[in-house]
Amino acid sequence: MELSRFDRPSLARLRQALVTGEPVHLVADQVPEGLRIDEIAPLLTSVRTRDPRLRAAFEARMAPPGRVGARADVTVVIPSDRRVPLGLPALRAQDVSPRVLVLSNGDQGPTEVPGATVLRVPWQGHGATRQAALAHVETATVLFTVDDAIPLGRGLVRTLIQALETGGYDAVVARQVPWPDADHVTAERLRHWTPSGERTVDFPQADNVATLYRTEVLRRFPFPEVEIAEDAWWSPGRRIGYVPFAPVLHSHARRFRALFERERAMHEQLVRMGRTPTVPGLAALAGALPGVLRPTLKGGPRELRNQLAELAGQWAGARRARKR
Repeated sequence: MELSRFDRPSLARLRQALVTGEPVHLVADQVPEGLRIDEIAPLLTSVRTRDPRLRAAFEARMAPPGRVGARADVTVVIPSDRRVPLGLPALRAQDVSPRVLVLSNGDQGPTEVPGATVLRVPWQGHGATRQAALAHVETATVLFTVDDAIPLGRGLVRTLIQALETGGYDAVVARQVPWPDADHVTAERLRHWTPSGERTVDFPQADNVATLYRTEVLRRFPFPEVEIAEDAWWSPGRRIGYVPFAPVLHSHARRFRALFERERAMHEQLVRMGRTPTVPGLAALAGALPGVLRPTLKGGPRELRNQLAELAGQWAGARRARKR
C-alpha cells in the first residue's frame, strides 16, 4: 500500500497491510504534526519523497532489511489460541528461516498452522508452559514471543542473534513499537519501556513479548512455574541486552477488566519477588487518586476508568501476595 495520509481510514488500511505482510510505501513530502518518525519508519518498506532530509531521517530508522544467504540456528516459540499468530507471515519472511513452534492450548488453540509446528500442550501458566517447549528445541537460540506481536523487517531475528553473540548476553530484548492507532497512554508507556536508539545496551529484565535466549542458559536456569511474570522472575543474575534497532509491532487496546486482571496478576508476582508494592494498602490507593484524576481529564471517562482499574489491580495483587 501507499501511505500518504494518517487519517482513520488510512490507519485502518495500514493495520490490515501490516497484518497480511503487504509492503508499505510512504509517499509524502512532509511529516504530519505529531508523527514520530522512529515509530512509523519501522513499519515501512520504502520511502518515496522529494525531500532528501526527510528520506534520510526515515531510512535511518527503518527495520533491519533482509540479507541474501543469511543463516542462523534459531527456533521461535509462540503460545497461541489464535488460528494463525499475527506475526507468522513476518517470521516466514525472515532471512534466516527460523523453525516456528506454536504452543496450542488444548481445545481453544489451533490444531494446524501452515508454516509452523503445532504442539498441543495444556496451559500451566506462562512459566511452565513456555519451559515445556524447550524439550522440542534443538537450536542454539530460541526466540520467545506472543501471538499478537509482528516482527518488523526481514532481518529482525538475525539482528537479535548478532546482538546476543556480539554482546555475550544470556538474552536480548527487542523493541516494542505501538500500533499507529494506539492510545496515547499505551504509546507513552512503550516509549518509556523500550525507547528508540542506535546501540545495544544492558536491560533490567527479559520480556517475552519478544526476547531471544541462549537455549543452554534456559536449560540450566529454567523459567519458574508461575502464572505470569516468568520473564521478570528469570532475569535476576542473568546478563540481558536491549536491541532498540530490532523492532516488533505490539500494543494492546486498554480495557477495564483486562487491565485490572493483568495488574493484579503481575503485582502479585512482583511483590512475591520482593519488590515494594506500588499500592500497598487502601490509604495508598486513596492517596494515588489525585495523581490519576489530573492527567486523565483529557482522556475522558474511559481512560479514568482504565487508570482506576490499574490502581485497584495493583492493590489487589499486593494483597493476594501477602495472603499466600
